[in-house]
Amino acid sequence: MKNTIFKNKLILILLICVLAFSMTGCKKNSPATQEEQQTEQQEETASTKEIENPDTFITASDDVETLDLHFMSSASTTCVSYNVYDSLLYRTPAGEIKPCLATSIPSLDNDLIKIQDNGNTTIEFPIRENVKFHNGEILTPEDIKYTFTRGIIVGALSDLTQALTGEGSFNSVVEKVGLDEAYDVLDNAITIEDNSIIFHLAQPFAPFIDIVSDNGAAYGILNKKWAVEEGAWPGTKETVKDFISITDEDNTLHNKMMGTGPFKLESWEQGERIVIERFDDYWQGPAKLKRVIRQVTADNNTAIQQLQKGDIDFITLGLSEVPQVEGYEGIKVIKDIPASQLIKINFNFDIKGDKYLGNKEFGSDGAPSNLFSDLDVRKAFSYTFDYQTFIDEVLLGSGIKPYGPVLVGYPTANPDNPQYNFDLEKAEEHFKKAFDGELWEKGFKLTVPYSAGSTARQRALEILKANLQQINPKFELEITSLPWAAYVGGINDSEIPMSIFGILPDYEHPYCSLAYHMYSEDYYAQVNGYADLAKEKYDPLIKELASSFDDERVEELSHTLQKYSYDDALSIFHHQVIAQVGMRDWVQGYEITPIPFIVDYYNISKEYK
Repeated sequence: MKNTIFKNKLILILLICVLAFSMTGCKKNSPATQEEQQTEQQEETASTKEIENPDTFITASDDVETLDLHFMSSASTTCVSYNVYDSLLYRTPAGEIKPCLATSIPSLDNDLIKIQDNGNTTIEFPIRENVKFHNGEILTPEDIKYTFTRGIIVGALSDLTQALTGEGSFNSVVEKVGLDEAYDVLDNAITIEDNSIIFHLAQPFAPFIDIVSDNGAAYGILNKKWAVEEGAWPGTKETVKDFISITDEDNTLHNKMMGTGPFKLESWEQGERIVIERFDDYWQGPAKLKRVIRQVTADNNTAIQQLQKGDIDFITLGLSEVPQVEGYEGIKVIKDIPASQLIKINFNFDIKGDKYLGNKEFGSDGAPSNLFSDLDVRKAFSYTFDYQTFIDEVLLGSGIKPYGPVLVGYPTANPDNPQYNFDLEKAEEHFKKAFDGELWEKGFKLTVPYSAGSTARQRALEILKANLQQINPKFELEITSLPWAAYVGGINDSEIPMSIFGILPDYEHPYCSLAYHMYSEDYYAQVNGYADLAKEKYDPLIKELASSFDDERVEELSHTLQKYSYDDALSIFHHQVIAQVGMRDWVQGYEITPIPFIVDYYNISKEYK
């Protein structure tokens, strides 16, 4: 069996590392140029300038939808979780996996992974001792078992659920064998022996080590005692039924956090800011900063003005915004960072409610809730979007057109996968076929929101709107905006007809991206109403993908699923992100990562060097 592809570092991460190295600079032996002399003079005078709030790092941010790591679905929330929680293993910016709350990386060589002839697999993690939670409690294997069991019960951690039960959700296990037996399956799948946590897999699961190496983003560890006291699942079999697939509205941990990470939650003022403060008893030693403030900003123009004045320390930038800060005294900019983020326009096959549908009938006053259930409608929209104009004019060339759901630069991404391109004639052809001609004859009026302050999301919808009108004046797309939390909530509630949301893979194995995009029990199939299609067509391949260690078969499965995504036009893959960030020149310790705007605050300081 081959097992070489996934030992190689990603091309994408290599590019990031090269860029990071180039940003460090090096001393030249040749005489300094006038520009270099000016830079040196500026650096000499910089040390005399006063640093605003030297112990507090302030960054512009979108709002967050929740503080519970088991309900997070956006990068804004993940960035908070990343700094408040630790995971069993840690992934460095260069992609290397290292121990974190576990003291060793399980492998066949160290006998912490054992595979029996029938495929049954155990993976053991020895747990670090004397690690403190923010409330002073000491980490135990029981906290880890509780965290993962709770995450699976409430409907999160689908990758881990698949690995331990063979199903994508705990609810599916319950439907198959009943609640009591389903709980026993889960309870026996995670066991404790001395100071180790042991996972029991019914069959090999290739990405397992990767999924628990997410730096606390989704697989961080909660304190069981605290969670139970706050009204979360009590940890007993008798109470499981009350917590299966609960919504965040019913979640008592919605606005609370308790981890072992370098920062602890101080406050959350929804729509205003999140404040996290240094945890002085952090097991790796205290962070350099005392406090981090993630300040919610209405738009990036406001954030840029705040950065210029020194009121905030860090922002992300669109390429068109770079000239506003590049060369500005006291600001440094890093450009053209290949990011592990793919943005797509997602079609909702079964739109809930009537908030965005008018009278819910074809015509000038509405659109039906099943508008995007018609394959010809999805294909027509895919041909209607002007991909290159968006990249050239909106992103100013700072984007890559994806091949499909597996990111460019990742193993098994298929450059030969067919793609939709801007073609109004083909769009018209498919619109005329849709709904047996009724859509073309009567037209539609559809309201689609974007997240307030996102110029790129707004412009993407404006491109669609203009081109739809050009195809048929009866096609009307109304555009509106929502605050970030409301936007994410509308997506999660399946109310938004088309959502502009993305894929941020936690690891390089194609299972991560493909399951998130296509598995019937994972995020997009659930919120966009194509779970039945996925269950019939995609699930068998995705399950095989998860269990295969044969690189050739993994690639074959990945290519097939990418082709299915194209055939069924599940989304418009309109760009893969190339990021730019701006920060005050007193910011030290920032590391470029595959997701540059998810910042590890642990090594950040504010000082002149």
